[in-house]
Amino acid sequence: MKIVKNRQFKAKVTVDFPADDGAVETQSFTARFRALSVPEIAEHKLLDTAGQDAFLKAVLIGWDGLTDDRDGEEVPLVFSPEAMTMVLSDLFVRRAVIDTYQAQLMGAKRGN
Repeated sequence: MKIVKNRQFKAKVTVDFPADDGAVETQSFTARFRALSVPEIAEHKLLDTAGQDAFLKAVLIGWDGLTDDRDGEEVPLVFSPEAMTMVLSDLFVRRAVIDTYQAQLMGAKRGN
């Protein structure tokens, strides 16, 4: 086993968006995360927006598969602090990113 400081990992983030007809539209992208240490995780309070913002800034370090609609043309959305703020302002995306990170931690604890 190799101990790595600043471990990083990728995970598929699946986002369910409610549609007008009551159906659900599912979309996904790949997030790149930084694995926090146990003391770092304990510092974050995920029950309020400010705590979630700090947590997401600490763990989300990139993505693949996100596009931006510019004049009807989809172009890759480059990761940046501004783009991250825009993407995570959507409640459904925000919740999916947090849930995905936590699910990866739970999978790691189970040995999966």
